[in-house]
Amino acid sequence: MGKKTHTLIGGGECFIGPFGGGAGMRFLGEASKVELSFSEEKKTLKNYSTPGGGTADTVSLITDVQLVITAHGFDVDSLAMATFGESGSIAGGTVTDESHVAYRGGYLRAKEGVDLSAVSLTNDAVPLVEGTDYEVKGGGVRILEGATNVVDGDTVLMTYTHASSASVEAILNAGKEYIMAFDGFNQAFDGKPVVLDVYRVKNTPSSLGLVTDDFGSIEFTFDVLKDDGKIGAGVSQFFKLMQIEG
Repeated sequence: MGKKTHTLIGGGECFIGPFGGGAGMRFLGEASKVELSFSEEKKTLKNYSTPGGGTADTVSLITDVQLVITAHGFDVDSLAMATFGESGSIAGGTVTDESHVAYRGGYLRAKEGVDLSAVSLTNDAVPLVEGTDYEVKGGGVRILEGATNVVDGDTVLMTYTHASSASVEAILNAGKEYIMAFDGFNQAFDGKPVVLDVYRVKNTPSSLGLVTDDFGSIEFTFDVLKDDGKIGAGVSQFFKLMQIEG
């Protein structure tokens, strides 16, 4: 009996963790693309021996391998990885008499958090009226154009309660290395497993869309690097792909 001819309609989950261990691998979120791409340096020897030209020999060397993942998970760890940052958290609390310089039509960003409630503003001890002087936004307030209790340049005091929140402080580090596993399946072959192990990767700056007409995505591009810890005849130092043989 001959071997089954494989076709592929793929899906699965991506898991990523720090290179060298020390922590578990985490789910990267729904991914609509997982793709390996290769670049080559090609050496060509022309045919000098006979008329008509042509090629006598070629040698192709892989110069780099990239792993591209379009992920749709916007957890803070993924955002931190995309922005070369660090994830953290901010405890909820109440802020009293936070000082801001106000302008009609201007936005006052609350300094301590997001998801504001119980917001009040005063201008020289005169309370501002919500809906007349200002409107509450997710991360601050906007002074209305027709505000009657504010003159441009006035110092107003804002009191508010903010929710606990996750945070990402961007561009604090670079050069982090990871391991990646794709635990997938082939819908064109009875859902049989397709598993990719990538031993060492380093991500490049990612694109990050915050205003979209569809589900947002983070485009991760990883350079696939050599892992000197993988040794032995016939053992790749870059990645291994496994699937069921039909």
